[in-house]
Amino acid sequence: MDVDLTKREIKFSKTLSQYDEFVIEFISILNSLKIKYVIISGYVVLLFGRPRLTEDIDIFLEDLDESRLKQLYEVLQKDYWIMNASSFDTAKEIYNHKDAWRVSKKNEIFPNMEVKRLKSKFDQISLANPIKVTLNEKFDILISPLELQIAYKLYLGSSKDLEDARYLNDLFKDKLDNNLLGSYARELKIKLKDLVS
Repeated sequence: MDVDLTKREIKFSKTLSQYDEFVIEFISILNSLKIKYVIISGYVVLLFGRPRLTEDIDIFLEDLDESRLKQLYEVLQKDYWIMNASSFDTAKEIYNHKDAWRVSKKNEIFPNMEVKRLKSKFDQISLANPIKVTLNEKFDILISPLELQIAYKLYLGSSKDLEDARYLNDLFKDKLDNNLLGSYARELKIKLKDLVS
């Protein structure tokens, strides 16, 4: 794995999973519409090989005005369905209340994308400072900064989240910015000693 976090890049090859293929196809739509995004949470550890179950893939989008939101909604209608919105008006209401769309391929439930709007300072940091992961020299996926990912997983605190944080920390420990990780830990009021099992 070629990891250069100073350049915010990771390059590696792997056999693509069902989740990887779903993500690649979904973000190709966002890229075609020039919508900024960043993928966070459970899929990030799946991407790097941790075997775990996840029901959805979490993604933040930049704030969209009604015109761009409708454009995204209409493009998705061709091959996808928004499970919790049967019309654009409902989808818009969900989006405006900062709730998430649940998006999957038509006639399927899994995998699905939990499409979220930015809510917090940390969401904005994720979107503004993504890491580009290049898979198999041809697919680019933008993920949240690993230091923030690790700290936020510790903050969430479930056993699965702690395992995710430890996995990422162990995998990238020689590449992480420990000052930045410490800064996020202080802001989130969590202890980095929890990274040691």
